[in-house]
Amino acid sequence: MIVRQGGRPINIDNQVWGIILAAGFSRRMGEPKLLLPYKGKSLIRHTLDECLKSHLDEMIVVVNPKIKNLVEESQIEGVNEVILNDFSNEGMSTSVKLGVQSLPDSVQAAVFLLGDQPLMTSREVNQIIKDYHRQPNCSIIQAKYEDGIGHPVLFKRNMFPHLLKISGDEGGKSVISKFKEQVYYSEMNRKVVPDIDTPKDYKLLIEGE
Repeated sequence: MIVRQGGRPINIDNQVWGIILAAGFSRRMGEPKLLLPYKGKSLIRHTLDECLKSHLDEMIVVVNPKIKNLVEESQIEGVNEVILNDFSNEGMSTSVKLGVQSLPDSVQAAVFLLGDQPLMTSREVNQIIKDYHRQPNCSIIQAKYEDGIGHPVLFKRNMFPHLLKISGDEGGKSVISKFKEQVYYSEMNRKVVPDIDTPKDYKLLIEGE
């Protein structure tokens, strides 16, 4: 099921779309983490707002329809589609596949982001897109931080069929591992952006506010 929202003007050449994965159950947090407040707005809204500031042509959000008010929080101007994942309990792979299946044929690459990373900025997203254009022979562009690798991760269209074969809660890790010779690590020049998964994570986030 897709909730459609009027999007921004679309660049029809070599489009790069964002797919925000936001369909988890927040089991470790004990409450819907994406709706928790931070600096005057929800965690998911921080991610969406930074994506809207970026050079992404369009973006879609994959949400868990069982989380009350999450659809409404994601339906903001500039979001092309909000996709309801009724199979969230089967793992992140279901959200990845729903996102890929919803992309128009004009999309040549997709940048995957996590809804629970409110400290992610448009700068990181733009660096991934910049390196995508600079590295035409690489099919995957992954963020490299001073203390590890992580999101955002871009997959070119030739990787989409492989993403559609993943299962469980692995996300795109198996595809990255299988095609590691086609991966370019994009330097973010900062510490890794943390996921907000637990009450401790959220407490640290708020304390750093």
